[in-house]
Amino acid sequence: MTPPRTLSLLPRAPRSGARRRPLLCLPYAGGGSRSYDSWQHLLPQAVDAQTLRLPGRESRAADPVPGDLRALAGEIADELGPHLNGPFALFGHSMGAILAYELAQHLRARFGLSPHCLFVSGSRPPDRLVTGRQYSRMDDGTLRAALEAMGGTDPEVLADPELWHLVEPVIRADLIMSDHYTHRQAEPLSCPVVAYGSKEDVDLDGESLEAWRARTTGPFTSRVFPGDHFYFRRWPEGLVMDLSNRLYEHMIEVDG
Repeated sequence: MTPPRTLSLLPRAPRSGARRRPLLCLPYAGGGSRSYDSWQHLLPQAVDAQTLRLPGRESRAADPVPGDLRALAGEIADELGPHLNGPFALFGHSMGAILAYELAQHLRARFGLSPHCLFVSGSRPPDRLVTGRQYSRMDDGTLRAALEAMGGTDPEVLADPELWHLVEPVIRADLIMSDHYTHRQAEPLSCPVVAYGSKEDVDLDGESLEAWRARTTGPFTSRVFPGDHFYFRRWPEGLVMDLSNRLYEHMIEVDG
């Protein structure tokens, strides 16, 4: 991948090296370009992992917060597609999993591109999502309680009125965008898909995780880790070990 430094989605220029393979990560609701910092540094040197910077946050704070997940995936595909000139993989957790899936669909339709592996975490497949839920109607206190229960938001942010005032609009907008997402029938992908879940995630059971198998005609595998919805925060080594093995299998040594 050789995009220009001005590519708004990337927090930095891709690392040099002909053998480096991009792992493009899609953030969960309210997440920024540091969403997966707890594990990305543990990946093999051959992997160049970056979390895409979505509109409405960090250096893109002046951009309108997106309201349509599928349209957002199309915008990401249009920006990234012309610069993807080799093997790449996609990873997404929760909202990011659906965004990664939609991005893979758009890249195939618009550029004939396919990731060498799609990693989805903490989410039901798009046709099994429970949408139209309560986030659109939650008051401030209820939303903070829901986020605290999920475990993905820093407790200091939830407790500090000033910090919460800064992050609440993006978190709420992302959750509402997820609520309003509707699955559109599409041909299954052909790339390998790896689905991750966790034992204490009340919104994702084993059957729903396995249902990702129908989203691809390629190889499929799933794995369940200990922990809650944000399992990788407490035990990043387990996720990274599995990710690394899959990346070596499907992408890093693809032409070696």
